[in-house]
Amino acid sequence: MRILTTGISGFIGSYLAERLLKDGHEVAGLARQTNRLNHPMFQRLLGKVQMYYGSITDAQAVNQVMRDFQPEVVCHLGAISPVAYSFDHPHEVFAANATGTVNVAEAALREVRHLKRFIFSSSMETYGRNPKRTAFTEEDAQVPSAPYGVAKVAAEKYVQYLAMAHNFPGVCFRQTNAYGRKENDYFVVEAIVTQMLKGNVCRLGEPDPVRNFIFIEDLLDLWVKTIHAGPEVNGHVFNTGPDNGISIRDLAERISDLLQWNGQIQWHTRPVRPGEIPYLNSSGEKAKRMLGWEPQVSLTEGLSRTISIWEENLGIKSVAESFSRNGLVEKQNA
Repeated sequence: MRILTTGISGFIGSYLAERLLKDGHEVAGLARQTNRLNHPMFQRLLGKVQMYYGSITDAQAVNQVMRDFQPEVVCHLGAISPVAYSFDHPHEVFAANATGTVNVAEAALREVRHLKRFIFSSSMETYGRNPKRTAFTEEDAQVPSAPYGVAKVAAEKYVQYLAMAHNFPGVCFRQTNAYGRKENDYFVVEAIVTQMLKGNVCRLGEPDPVRNFIFIEDLLDLWVKTIHAGPEVNGHVFNTGPDNGISIRDLAERISDLLQWNGQIQWHTRPVRPGEIPYLNSSGEKAKRMLGWEPQVSLTEGLSRTISIWEENLGIKSVAESFSRNGLVEKQNA
């Protein structure tokens, strides 16, 4: 199929494009002209995908891309993703994450002749400060507590409106924290792993918030499964799960144990964000029921694989692999 991926210069977008190419699809990407285009994870796609350059906030540019490429599937991952950034830049984030989604969805509706599927990358952040302390389902209230989350809720509602009013083949994913990056060590799993591999001090923010995590290969499987799903999923929202919520403190301890790291963790070294969310964890049961998908990589296995990635990047002997050979890394749904 002909598949357009917005946000193709980002983590999930670039990995998804690689997967789609491997599966034999014709892939196009839409990306802004930013320094990220020089990043290795984007550079490896050049010459393999048909590239368009522009911002999703430019409705005319997005319309032109849709008219020219005529995708059968749109994977919409274009967004400003750091949640902390949204507090100081709410207008910019809302323009990209909400209005940008309206632009992409409307262009797909009005300019594409044979659209089979539109998948929007939303976020677990939309649940915000929901007081529930068991895994969220898609029916639970969304109480966004950051401009990022507010924008994602608005975008979800717009995709659902199009599905209801125009028979638009839209699907929304409330994505969990994905990990398994090969290049970027900004996000929490990779930040912990790289700091522990590089030295005896690991500087982190708040220890108590609970989050759930999905390994990138499992998330890509869900995207592929949904691309090929039938019309019965149109208009639906899916959590990606898995129900493996863990505090940042326990996550750091898990990684420390895998590495046999004996250094010091310094907590509270980053500013506390306004309206800090104490609990974000979700169930993927709806995706299992309707799409026949569920994650295959346990948190322990995924962390071990991420450690191996960064050991190779940093030229460090693989501690995780030696643990695995000795049977100390359990492949369990932890």
